[in-house]
Amino acid sequence: MTEPLIFTTKGNIPLASLTREVEWRIAEKVIVFIERYFLEGEMVKESSHVKLLDGVAMSADVGKIGE
Repeated sequence: MTEPLIFTTKGNIPLASLTREVEWRIAEKVIVFIERYFLEGEMVKESSHVKLLDGVAMSADVGKIGE
C-alpha cells in the first residue's frame, strides 16, 4: 500500500512527515474549525471549515395568479 500524501505549498508530502495542528473557534453565531500542517516548523497547508449556527432568512412572494 502506498503512503498517503497531502498537497502543500511544497508539493505532495507524505503525511507522516508533517505535524498537524487543529483549532476550534466557537462564537455565538459561528463555529470555525481550522487545520494546519507544518513541515519542520513551517506552515505548508491551512484549511478551515465554517458552520453558521443561524440559518439564512428566507421569505416567499405571495400573490394571486392572473391578476
